[in-house]
Amino acid sequence: MFFRLLRFALSALVLLVLVAAGLGALLLERAPLVARAAPPTPQDVSEARSFVRGLRDSIQGDAAAGQGFVTSEDELNSLIHLGARFVPGFRGEIEVGEGRVEGRASVPVPGSGERLWLNLRAAAPEFEGRFRLASVEVGGVPLPPEPTLEAGRIGANLAFGNGLGDTVLGAATAMRIAAPTVSFDLAIDQIGQNGVMRGVFGTLRGSEMPEAEEVDRYYRRLRQAMEAGELPAEGSYLPYLIFTLKAAQEGAPQEGAANAYTSAMFALARACGARDFTLVVGSLVGDEPQAREDWRVECDELRFNGRIDSRRHFTTAAAIQAASNRGFAVSVGEFKELYDTIGAGGFDFTDIAANNSGIRMSNTFMSTPPEAWGELIARIETENDAIVPFDEVPQIMPDETFRARYGDVDSPAYAEELQRIEALIDRLPIHR
Repeated sequence: MFFRLLRFALSALVLLVLVAAGLGALLLERAPLVARAAPPTPQDVSEARSFVRGLRDSIQGDAAAGQGFVTSEDELNSLIHLGARFVPGFRGEIEVGEGRVEGRASVPVPGSGERLWLNLRAAAPEFEGRFRLASVEVGGVPLPPEPTLEAGRIGANLAFGNGLGDTVLGAATAMRIAAPTVSFDLAIDQIGQNGVMRGVFGTLRGSEMPEAEEVDRYYRRLRQAMEAGELPAEGSYLPYLIFTLKAAQEGAPQEGAANAYTSAMFALARACGARDFTLVVGSLVGDEPQAREDWRVECDELRFNGRIDSRRHFTTAAAIQAASNRGFAVSVGEFKELYDTIGAGGFDFTDIAANNSGIRMSNTFMSTPPEAWGELIARIETENDAIVPFDEVPQIMPDETFRARYGDVDSPAYAEELQRIEALIDRLPIHR
């Protein structure tokens, strides 16, 4: 879900540029303001992880309001570097200077073959109380900052609904700059369950997503089975997956197939998925405080393909995909590949295999009539009926080895390896 939020932010920026471009063709330029970025690096992923976890910890703090969040120019640029892959051709960068943060973005005009560009430059000063802009330029043409910001607020409210423009502008109550770092005072209610995250989720989820109460019901059912000893506290994760799929099958006639599957998978991700995503899963698709009881049994020791991290990757990817259409699934898969697999320890294709196995499981179930789910579930007799065996996938490798063998994540060799992993997923019993 964090990836959907990032995609929304970049799409909103593109929308702002397109709206501004309507002022006249003179705003179109023949060269981008921002240079093309190289493919993401391990450092980009490390910085992006730091941003995500810092924001998560700030939002989940014990204080009721006024939580501080500190980020840096490197973190912000790495986040843009990764997230820009959601918007074809998008280029962006941020510079943190004394007393102000400046952002620059370039978007190619569709159909122009990158011969025409919409360029945006904006600067925001330190503030107390309400976010403001110091300057805005589109296509080199200065625009009045306050009217432009107000137009953006109204446009976001109208285009995305849920009063999202108001909520986003109220999410931070102060910004302080000590280059190259930026600190924010966050209005927790404006960011958490009732704020930006809820607003973005409500905008993107549409009418097909289940209500929070439905997710809570599956979550309690899962946790009660764990407490009762119906599910193991260690060993294979497979019984949890089978339990959840059967629960979705039982709920489908009353709730509808899409709602039942999505509710069940989000409940499973809340209990056993990646910690980086439980903020969104818990607060936006289910009410964690109301669903929480004195749970003693946790998923911490459960393994999938013999690994704890594979259980987290598989489950989280399946849950995200359950709330996505196939067009966005490609972006989710790529972002999770980069986010999960590049880091200080090297590059690990087994994480990609776990991610994509989870994504494909959700695609298979959600494209199959629920009356045939029983047959699909019956095919999952072992772990490797649902997740690719790792002995056929390249193992973790140092960055130097990855670059020598594949170059970067935009290379044909890398794409060929991903295609080979997809072919392995095709052969799993659940997809045959």
